[in-house]
Amino acid sequence: MNKEGTEKLLEIKKYLPALAQNMPFADKYEQNISANSDEVKQTMVDVDLVAVTGDVGAWRGGITLAENLPNDDKLSLTIGGGRRNVYHRQVRAITDLKKLKKRLKATLDKELHQYYENEADHWFTIGHENAHSLGPKSGTEALGKYKSIIEENKADMASLAMLDLLESLGMYTGFQKKQIIVSFVADNVLKAKPSLSQAHRVRTVMQMNYLLKEGAVTIDKKGILHIEIDKVIPTAQKMLEEIIKVQLSGDFATGEKFVLDNFVWTEGMEKIAKKLKEINKTLNGRVEEKLAKHLARMK
Repeated sequence: MNKEGTEKLLEIKKYLPALAQNMPFADKYEQNISANSDEVKQTMVDVDLVAVTGDVGAWRGGITLAENLPNDDKLSLTIGGGRRNVYHRQVRAITDLKKLKKRLKATLDKELHQYYENEADHWFTIGHENAHSLGPKSGTEALGKYKSIIEENKADMASLAMLDLLESLGMYTGFQKKQIIVSFVADNVLKAKPSLSQAHRVRTVMQMNYLLKEGAVTIDKKGILHIEIDKVIPTAQKMLEEIIKVQLSGDFATGEKFVLDNFVWTEGMEKIAKKLKEINKTLNGRVEEKLAKHLARMK
């Protein structure tokens, strides 16, 4: 466990009740977050992975920046539920700066490079993971196979939508807010169009398409991303409202229409995808298990 990183993560806990109150249609559903920050049954920890084994090691395509883990039975009974957000330091570390610079040069307006910050991806993820505790607590099961796609989409848009509020509360500076916005959009691109079974990747396409439709983002003929920074948060707030309406509907057809209407792979996305594949053809990374190897030698 990284103690310094964990302390930074826990800063947002005191703001969660305010975030919950600012969710769209907050008076129409029950949330996991109470009005009292002392009663928030959620903890966060910054960690280094020791080893990735079992089914996860054998089959998982990649390890995400963070995971929302359920508490085990004993702890859940003691505190009455709750969540543990686990953040992985190795996953957010940049291992190849040359490839990163090459990617930014090939895909992002050079005037925006000053705002790209790898750590901002971590800040955004903090918002994303906590947003899973915001919004309707139950009733979304009827969305069926689209439930996970819509939930991941909600978490992303809520993370963006709350940035102005978090700046006013002192969590981030105005410059950090711009870093989060630019870094999010620059990283919200894929190497290929995903299938509907890939919830995280489908929501990536959906929100990029939405940002394009609203004029918050444009992709020029050369496949370069241009971002209207001031338009991103209002666009995220608009999409978040639509998402909450869908979740509250409890209607499969409504959820399906929302996903299919926004899951549009554009010509601009294809141009960027081709560039990304030229820069880096690998699909998966690997976790360095230095501590695990050290412990194995000690045996």
